[in-house]
Amino acid sequence: METPMKCDSLQDRASLRNGVRMPILGLGTSHSGGYCHSTVVYALRDCGYRLVDTAKRYGCEHYLGQAIAESGVPREDLFVATKLWPRDYAGAGGAGPRCALRASMERLAVDYLDLYLMHWPECPSECGDRQRTLDETWRQLELLHDEGLCRAVGVSNYERDDLERLLEACSLAPHVNQVEFHPHYAPEELVRFCRSEGILFQAGWPTGRAGRGC
Repeated sequence: METPMKCDSLQDRASLRNGVRMPILGLGTSHSGGYCHSTVVYALRDCGYRLVDTAKRYGCEHYLGQAIAESGVPREDLFVATKLWPRDYAGAGGAGPRCALRASMERLAVDYLDLYLMHWPECPSECGDRQRTLDETWRQLELLHDEGLCRAVGVSNYERDDLERLLEACSLAPHVNQVEFHPHYAPEELVRFCRSEGILFQAGWPTGRAGRGC
């Protein structure tokens, strides 16, 4: 196993390919296990967490926005990341990437995102051509990044073959790939590939989860 990036405190940050500095450790707010408002406020205000990760799918963006305000931490000190659900991918019958991003920002009560991720390399069956949908969705994320609505863009749950197809079609490579990674599931080859392409590999579920031997 490769030596992991060293982290001495919650204030340590890693540089993305475009120079944006992202905290190495962050607070996830997945719907699994439930959302606890007081815990999020405590983590931000008293423990020093600065990266908060959420998604439309988790159903807690609005509550997280309230927690951010209640914590008193200045917006410029935070790194706010959320995810685009496949139903809102280009041509998938939902809001579409631009409207979905703006809706997430409204729920989070922020005027920009630090990181916006495509949640899965899948799309609703009615989209027809899966890869065309994924490629067009990514192109729209590139535009949102160029317009300054999100400081960085990335993907979530992408395997190497998913990334290779995306890299063939994109103008801007993902800054981040967020994937499950812990002692019971450690896709080292994917980590190496991301590093070789300048994509920061962000570990999700770092302490493990049900179904992975823990």
